[in-house]
Amino acid sequence: MTRIKIVSNPYERSIKYFAFNEFVKDWEDIRVKNPNSRLREDESGKSFLPFKIKEIVDIIIHDYHVGAEKVELYFDGTQDEYEEIYNVCNDPEVSEKISLFKTEEFLENARDILKNTKECFERVHPIIEKIVRDDAAVIRNLNKVSDALDDIIPICVFGNYSAGKSTFINALIGSEVLTCGGTVVTAKIYRIERSSHEDRARIKFTFREKDVELFFENTNFRVMKGDNELVDSIKKAIEESKEIDMFVYVKIALDLINGYEKKEKEEYEIGNVIQLEIPFSRNGILGSSQNKFVIFDTPGSNSNSNTEHSKVLAEALDGFSNGIPVWVSTYENLDTNDNADLCSRILEIKALDKRFTMIVCNRADQADLEGECLGEAQVSEILEYNSVEEMYASGIYFVSSIMGIGSKNNGELTDKFYKKIYRQQIDAYEDPEDEYYTSLYKFNIMPEQIKKRALEYSADCTNLVYANSGLFCIEKEMESFASRHAAYNKCQMVYIFLNDVIDETNKRIEYRTESLKRTREARKRELESAKAQLIELIMKTESDMDFSFEKAAKTFVKELTTERVSYSHTVEEIDAINDKVWQENAGNTDIERREEAYEESRSSMWDHLKTNSKSLFKGNVISSVKSMATELARDYKDVQEQKDRRDTVSKDIDKATSDRVIRGVVHEYKKNTLAAKDEVSAALKEYWLANAQELRNRLVEIITETDALTSTQREELQTIIMNYEPLEFNDDADNIFIKARFLRGNFLGLRSNDSEKLNTKRLTDIYNDRIRKNIKEIAVMLNESCLGSFRNWVQKLQSVIEQNITDYNPRLRDMADMIREETEKIAELEEDQRTIGASLEAIKELMSWKTLE
Repeated sequence: MTRIKIVSNPYERSIKYFAFNEFVKDWEDIRVKNPNSRLREDESGKSFLPFKIKEIVDIIIHDYHVGAEKVELYFDGTQDEYEEIYNVCNDPEVSEKISLFKTEEFLENARDILKNTKECFERVHPIIEKIVRDDAAVIRNLNKVSDALDDIIPICVFGNYSAGKSTFINALIGSEVLTCGGTVVTAKIYRIERSSHEDRARIKFTFREKDVELFFENTNFRVMKGDNELVDSIKKAIEESKEIDMFVYVKIALDLINGYEKKEKEEYEIGNVIQLEIPFSRNGILGSSQNKFVIFDTPGSNSNSNTEHSKVLAEALDGFSNGIPVWVSTYENLDTNDNADLCSRILEIKALDKRFTMIVCNRADQADLEGECLGEAQVSEILEYNSVEEMYASGIYFVSSIMGIGSKNNGELTDKFYKKIYRQQIDAYEDPEDEYYTSLYKFNIMPEQIKKRALEYSADCTNLVYANSGLFCIEKEMESFASRHAAYNKCQMVYIFLNDVIDETNKRIEYRTESLKRTREARKRELESAKAQLIELIMKTESDMDFSFEKAAKTFVKELTTERVSYSHTVEEIDAINDKVWQENAGNTDIERREEAYEESRSSMWDHLKTNSKSLFKGNVISSVKSMATELARDYKDVQEQKDRRDTVSKDIDKATSDRVIRGVVHEYKKNTLAAKDEVSAALKEYWLANAQELRNRLVEIITETDALTSTQREELQTIIMNYEPLEFNDDADNIFIKARFLRGNFLGLRSNDSEKLNTKRLTDIYNDRIRKNIKEIAVMLNESCLGSFRNWVQKLQSVIEQNITDYNPRLRDMADMIREETEKIAELEEDQRTIGASLEAIKELMSWKTLE
């Protein structure tokens, strides 16, 4: 029997393949057994598993399926990805060759942990901003992560001039605002985002290195910034416009901006990026989405300035992530190479996710498409085109952008050519009885299981023109990427960024620590011997007591979590809850009647059997036997039917009881985890406050016994130590990170729907084991936090003591002040470092592999 395992980690963009070695009874890299396997890790960075899974399964069948024996396929990964694999393997042609199994190892779906990831990041955002406020690059990356978590998704549209790229973008927006046709000779990027108001629009750009801002509010137009001949021409054109409409005004302005530099000029006066905020039609998915899509319209690829274009685009996209690359072409030009260079350059831009590249065949209504969909031979031929092979990832989408625009505004088009096309073709897109009825989405080339789903949701769309134009499917897949797939990039981006920030903070701590060490050495050389020895004694005492406290704390934590803090349950307690819930659920059914009917049928069968046995030898024996057999068969059938009815109701009760009890135990688990956290936190705070007081007392003893200070100095210093600010703890951060690490996901690691009847012993064992582990981990985490707070407190106290021991010599006083300042900054940095580290660990835990029990 052949066993293959797929291990997919979408957070790390990794897909690995293993084969089971029967000799060593373990999994090994599939290339050990098959060095030439077509299952390669290097493909994983190019596509999401859902887009590749059909191809992967086909390879497994081709390479490993032999005879009638099925290949066993095991999967480690997220539930979302497992469902995609299940859909593929559930196909009758596949299911007879592959048996699919989900292993105990799993990852959380990113969309399920994104909220917790955001909370962890938001907690440390101001801390990071404070630490690296003088580092422009880190601040830029901080804002990049914030924007990514704010659901901003860039859509980068590129292609050649003849493909109708601007028309396609107009279709996404739902209005005719971008100039279509013509030739642009400058490298201008249009950055288009949805306005937060339905009646407002805004255009921003630079002209001769000065900002220009045009504001449109319903039918009103204002110049917010800028005073030049281009702005004057825009104002004049709007004033002379016969149409009073915001979208018309915006189009007039963009036409003039777009055409300003078409004439030969030695240098360009308009900046590289033109920003447009405009309402997106709410009759489309992008206009009503919770995600914030930002569309980038790039210059055509068949231009003489490709290098400049890609450079400008990279600059425009700087600060973004999770971008969707959209290559717009036409069906007839898919196999041309005039835009191959720009495509390869664009795919090198880090802000774009190459695994979701969409190829859009625009003007599909004018293409030579026969039948209702493409045949297998046509699909194979298209996928072998050089340009398509390089770019293909999520799919090839066929669309009529003109029909798409009309679908969002009920055919109220302003461009005469658009209007003519729309009127000529409307019947073919909205009348199923029309001879030329067209559904362009049926021509899409997509992974099989995704295509099947796309056909279903497109057929269900009530706006027939929107669906049949192909635009609905495109926007639906963009929304799917933004809502499901992009979350993996966001979580991983936060994790990588926090790692980098910790490294940067470490450098700053090291720098300040070295500076503090040098200052202390310099002071030691100038300070009189007795006082220098006193300071050294204080520092050694603090170090020794710190070591002793840290060691004793481990014993305290162990005793605390094993003897004092317990939230375990017995099997009897869970059984009692289960029995009570079962009885309540049973009371809402006819289980008693079903049980009585079953018992009556059994009793009746035995009564009939006894009666028939007694009369067996009276009369015709053969006839009696036949009659007896017939009646027995009838009675037995009745018994089975009654039993099945009773069992069905009983299973329903068991299932309802199981679900309710598990929900109750999970609620108890969450409540008890928080209660345990509070109990452990209170005990540890008390423990470390006692340590702080013990250290105070010992330092006062040292000051009392020293001869290095005068009597007055000793009294003053003793008062300072005893009245020094109390030890404080960082509860807020601890609460956030504990909730993220311990109170989300599959809390008890239980498989759902394992069986209808609840195994209370197993549930009790899992609950007790998990809550014990949680209490221990939380205690260790809180103890480390308390230890960190204690050490920072000690460092600050030490600098105050040193400052007061130092003579009132100006140079030594300056050194003491410097030591105090540096000590406080280091303590603050270390506290911030711990908070960032806790955030990082919480996020790491969210994205880590977990085991179902």
